[in-house]
Amino acid sequence: MPDLKFHESAAVRAGALTGDLRSRIVGLAESLRGPSWCAVLLEEGGAVLTGEEVRIEAPVLAWRPWTETSRLRFDAGAVGTYVLLSASALGNTIGHLPEARDLRDVADHKLTVRLSRSSEQRAALRTAFAGIRRELEDDAIAAHVVVEAYLRVILIELLRAAPTHSDGPRGASPSHRAFTRFSTLVERHFRDRWTVSLYAEALGVTRDRLGDICRRVRGLSPKDIIDRRVMIESQLLLETSGHSINEIASELGFGSAAQFSRFFGRHFSQPPGAYRAAFLRGQEQGVSDPARPFDWP
Repeated sequence: MPDLKFHESAAVRAGALTGDLRSRIVGLAESLRGPSWCAVLLEEGGAVLTGEEVRIEAPVLAWRPWTETSRLRFDAGAVGTYVLLSASALGNTIGHLPEARDLRDVADHKLTVRLSRSSEQRAALRTAFAGIRRELEDDAIAAHVVVEAYLRVILIELLRAAPTHSDGPRGASPSHRAFTRFSTLVERHFRDRWTVSLYAEALGVTRDRLGDICRRVRGLSPKDIIDRRVMIESQLLLETSGHSINEIASELGFGSAAQFSRFFGRHFSQPPGAYRAAFLRGQEQGVSDPARPFDWP
């Protein structure tokens, strides 16, 4: 039987397969509420994910967006570990790293990384997956901090194996490449409350040119894109942190809680305190859908 390590209320769940004589299906029983993702380190055997024709064959690191209808069938004899993580866990893992935009981009793609039979990369991943299971089992002080650190190792290995996103896709137009640089700057400086003019200056283009680029690529103005990123972060902090409205306002670079409340109300038609209360009520009833920090730009 698989060795499962998770609490019912957990934002991260993990399980291990140890060469069972029967195939094993990971599905509804292991799924988390709302948008989530699955990372698999498969050391022996194979697996098939619902909706995919190509099998996952060991040794491999696989990453897939996950829903409650997803099913992962491991072959009899399969050896490996899988981890399921929620939107809040992924957001906390990515945090405010300079590479946050690239990590979010990677997280929203299906990735399959072939591993050599003996490599330092494979050993590092084995340590990360095993560490997550151990921390979930022990539930010691600050276990979530250690789990996020191990999850970050997995994401960075995926990022290193994936095609670079820092300058946009190969063959992308100049506008798309400029927009990618702009969105990377937004990720780094939206808490500093940079103006559109500051972004344009950093990119070496005029404000009007930046506006043309954003509208051509995303159909939004630069200000709309900046505000959208601030709103996503606002929602995440209101949903997943215990910070006061004053603390959140300060963290996001607003001069006061009143200024933040006006900004939030303008974009969400209700003040941040009311949003948080409604989200928590909905979470208790199983109907709240958490914000996704990678749903931009």
